[in-house]
Amino acid sequence: MNKNILRGLKVIVLILFVFVFVSVYNVPQDSTKKFEEVLSQTQKDLDLSVMVQQDNQMIRRNLGLDPESYEQIVYYKIDDVMQANEYVLVQFKDHSQQKPFEESIQKRIDDQINLYEGYAPDQVQLLDKAVVNVQANYALYAVDTNASSLEAQFLSSL
Repeated sequence: MNKNILRGLKVIVLILFVFVFVSVYNVPQDSTKKFEEVLSQTQKDLDLSVMVQQDNQMIRRNLGLDPESYEQIVYYKIDDVMQANEYVLVQFKDHSQQKPFEESIQKRIDDQINLYEGYAPDQVQLLDKAVVNVQANYALYAVDTNASSLEAQFLSSL
């Protein structure tokens, strides 16, 4: 009887060890692609003629992000205050930046929804379908009618 209990405990400990080992080491691998390559492949179907690349000051003001803390970041916004279209691609220096990035972007989406809620329901619908996708050392945020296409291109570029 004691041998069966001891054997059962060994099996349980082994299963727990394997579970902990897999969960600790099952982290998405960083992409080795260059930022410029990921950027060009992600935005290949995006109409940049109506989008304006924003500077570091606008990244801080609109997104609440410090551009210098990231490896690379690019932010495009439509040049029309009546539309919510915008696009961000970021390369993280380390994985600890993922959660703060997601929180800042979610705050941006919520703020934009509050802004457009009273007079532009079509923009609220667009914001409800915003894409926020974090993949290891890269992340995408897109508010656009073809945001899902941008997301697919982003994923295939990694």
